[in-house]
Amino acid sequence: MDSQSFYRCLFWGAATLYVSAEVYYFILTILKSDWSKRDGYFGRFVSVVRDFRAGKYYKPWTTNKPILITPSKENMRELSEAVVLSQRAVYADMFGFKHTMNNLDHHDHKVARTRLYGRLLQVNGPGNLTGLYPYLQRRVEDTLDGLLKAQGGAKGAVSIQVTQLTKVLASRLMGVVFFGQKLASDPEFADALLRYSQDMVSCMAAFQVTPGFLSPLVHSIITRRGRAMHLIQNRLMDIMGPDRQDWDELENLKQYTIAHNMAELTESTHDYWTPEVLSQSLLGIWFAASHQPWMTTCFVLLELCARPEWQLLLREEIGEEKLDYERLEKLPLLDSFIKETVRLNPLDTMAIRRKALQDYTFSTGSPFVPSGSTVCVSSYDILHDENTYDSPNEFNGGRFVNKSKFSEVSEHFPIWGYGSLACPGRFHASLVMKLIISHLVANYDLSFEDSTARRSWSWETFRMPSNSLRIMLKRRSV
Repeated sequence: MDSQSFYRCLFWGAATLYVSAEVYYFILTILKSDWSKRDGYFGRFVSVVRDFRAGKYYKPWTTNKPILITPSKENMRELSEAVVLSQRAVYADMFGFKHTMNNLDHHDHKVARTRLYGRLLQVNGPGNLTGLYPYLQRRVEDTLDGLLKAQGGAKGAVSIQVTQLTKVLASRLMGVVFFGQKLASDPEFADALLRYSQDMVSCMAAFQVTPGFLSPLVHSIITRRGRAMHLIQNRLMDIMGPDRQDWDELENLKQYTIAHNMAELTESTHDYWTPEVLSQSLLGIWFAASHQPWMTTCFVLLELCARPEWQLLLREEIGEEKLDYERLEKLPLLDSFIKETVRLNPLDTMAIRRKALQDYTFSTGSPFVPSGSTVCVSSYDILHDENTYDSPNEFNGGRFVNKSKFSEVSEHFPIWGYGSLACPGRFHASLVMKLIISHLVANYDLSFEDSTARRSWSWETFRMPSNSLRIMLKRRSV
């Protein structure tokens, strides 16, 4: 039995168990309840059966639709900053942090964690990018050469699965940013880094369709008992624990890595920031940093394949000289093209998701958010607002030139979140994406292998590139 058939059987088995459990608890509740309430319970059971047939299965984070607020600047700031509206709780439920992050308690010391992440990524991080850049540049070249050779050679036109291309490139580059060149080059560790992000997404989808009590079993099966997670965490405890001085890495590179900086920043607070807690926290940062950039990069490549004239424009802007960090960050057309791609291809049509830890009413008097509910804004509506964007449904690659940068946080572009909890790693993500895209555009002509093939698919509010889509890379003659 192949893996796809196995997971299909697992899915239907879990779904059947769920309906059986609902029947059991339905009967048990009926027997223990007043007769006057039984019509309501029967209606609930009928709705469960209907939902099962319609594909609306159990959701561990909530069975209700999120509450949408009016996306004014004031409302978005309050949504982001309100203490009882938790960002971590949303994603802890969605991705099952208890299982996928080795029993992570997302309620623990959330202020300490937020401050560390902000200082690590937003304060210190951008200053380290210049030092990391030469290593990242070599890594993208070497990784791409290896991928193309595996497809039959680096010369001529090569067909490659675009999701695999961007997954591997983004993971390999982010691996250097986080863990340095030597550890990120270790085949077993590099494979685990790539596998872990895929495990997280697979678990999120599986948790969607299975009862909560089956989550540990489902996680164990999908992740092979957390093999990638445990391998990564064990290696991280070595380089972030008492023996971290023995970490074998170039000193000129080590000082710029996230793992090294994280250990340095927490050196005086070992009582809380133990190697286990540090490695566990870094797992969460790694997932966010490695997962979203590859998908965004993928959509950018698809837009470039659909618009060959933009390949010429970007190639002219990039020039023939190899880019250094300063020049890469001063390419307005490239920056604008990426931002416009994200505007029309957001990975999630909702943004600034928060879970109410207790009942909450916004300062304007509405909406009222019951405890346990999810509240957010519609990123789709914001990004298609005619009052902000001219011809919002049309692609305009130069829309943001000399107006705003991709990495900027704005109420009109909520992709990075908003307020003090806006994504602190956006500068790292932006650099990795620009490095990959600029290298491909400068050295290859990009096209679809099949221009009629499906390019993306949607699930819930999420949109993802099609896993089977292939593009052609043809080496340019210099």
